[in-house]
Amino acid sequence: MSPLTDPTTAGDFCRRFTSFDVLALLEVFNETRIKVWKQQDKAFLQRAVIDADGTMVETTGQCKQGIDINHKGQWGYHPLIVSLANTGEPLYVVNRSGNRPSHEGAHFYLNQAVGHCRNAGFREILLRGDTDFSQTEHLDKWDDNGVKFVFGIDAMPQLYELAEQLPLDAWRLLQREQQEPPSQPRTKQDNVKQEIVEQREFNNIRTIREYVAEFDYQPHACRKKYRIVVVWKDLETLRDVEVNPGANRQRWLDLRFAACSAWRAAERR
Repeated sequence: MSPLTDPTTAGDFCRRFTSFDVLALLEVFNETRIKVWKQQDKAFLQRAVIDADGTMVETTGQCKQGIDINHKGQWGYHPLIVSLANTGEPLYVVNRSGNRPSHEGAHFYLNQAVGHCRNAGFREILLRGDTDFSQTEHLDKWDDNGVKFVFGIDAMPQLYELAEQLPLDAWRLLQREQQEPPSQPRTKQDNVKQEIVEQREFNNIRTIREYVAEFDYQPHACRKKYRIVVVWKDLETLRDVEVNPGANRQRWLDLRFAACSAWRAAERR
């Protein structure tokens, strides 16, 4: 083995390692985490919640190897982050070019994370991600393996049609959990953002109320049906509220969809 020469810069040093070297280092950390998780109490090991997300890291450098431009015109990198939500630990951080989709390669690292959590003794495993991570071709495998999941799913025309066909009594008012106020209430500050919106006569979109419903849906890449949870957001657009209350008031709807594993559908029945 030839000796490594002294690196002149941090970038030169990092370029000597391949993605496989970085993955090997991450797995060393994860094997250590498993030992720590096994020492926790039963409550800790009840459920592992694994989150997947992509984040854009911009750079102004022009000679950065691997950079690219995304659909928003931002130059940089688009790393994938897979973490254990219970503790906030990053299990995998995978660097990717700036123009790569969020879900690219995510199923491999999610499966790796599931294996580590199983080895640690977690009794339940839940995967979470936004619409980019629904990856319907992998849902059946996860469900067969006893892995639960909640992923956002694109608002496709067929989902809109199914939601619109639901009877009115299928919708119920969505009551979101309210954060408990601090023991020592603070003096309420002026809403600077709202003041600017009104001064410049921007459209002011706000939520009036929300409703939630659910129905079964079988994605084309799946052999099973999964529960779709849909949120109906009743919104209104206001302008010139202070000058002429009620003027230019518009009401419109916004539907948001999420795909959930079959266990949730079974529990609801």
